[in-house]
Amino acid sequence: MPSKLTYVGLILLLIGVVFLVVGEVNLGNVKSVEVGLQDTVWNYAQNLTSGRTYWIDIRSSDDWGKLFGDGTFTSAMPVNVTITSPTGSVTALQAYYLGLETTNPLYKLGTPPTVVDVVYQNVDEAAMRVEVPSSEIRFIARQSGLYNVSVIQDGFWSKYPPDQIIYYEEVAPNRDAYSILAFGGGVLGTLGGATSVASLFRNPGPKHKATRK
Repeated sequence: MPSKLTYVGLILLLIGVVFLVVGEVNLGNVKSVEVGLQDTVWNYAQNLTSGRTYWIDIRSSDDWGKLFGDGTFTSAMPVNVTITSPTGSVTALQAYYLGLETTNPLYKLGTPPTVVDVVYQNVDEAAMRVEVPSSEIRFIARQSGLYNVSVIQDGFWSKYPPDQIIYYEEVAPNRDAYSILAFGGGVLGTLGGATSVASLFRNPGPKHKATRK
């Protein structure tokens, strides 16, 4: 029969798994908090904090939408963007915008083109970590300081700047508490598993006395 030590190990393992799952699930429940916004500008700089995740919404102007609405563009169009890090290094990317023709049944008046793909030409990996593929300009800052986002006018297919440039930070509520919970769950699970295994070696089974003839 399983020993008391085995049951203790299994209980610790179960508690650890519960803590780990609850912590990881809640760390994944993030919300976007606006940290800065500018209207009708070609570039906008914002102070960001190392270790935090950000995404940048470059909202298209009405003129961008007209070019799709009248059928001038029928496929996603690239917008050249640079992000200058606090040290002055530059990350270059193309954000592809797609809009609908006014004759499209899904078209809604005033709906601007949106980003459907982001392609990086080069990344300043000392300043940011990006995930690809992505349909957002999203990264983890590796340095604290000013990050300047610029829409490149040279060769751009519209003479109008974005309607807005908005910085968002991804925030997990009670991140520290859930990080501790997830870490504690991992420790308890490991300890419980080790205890259960150890108890098996300490409990080889009932011993039988040798019978005398």
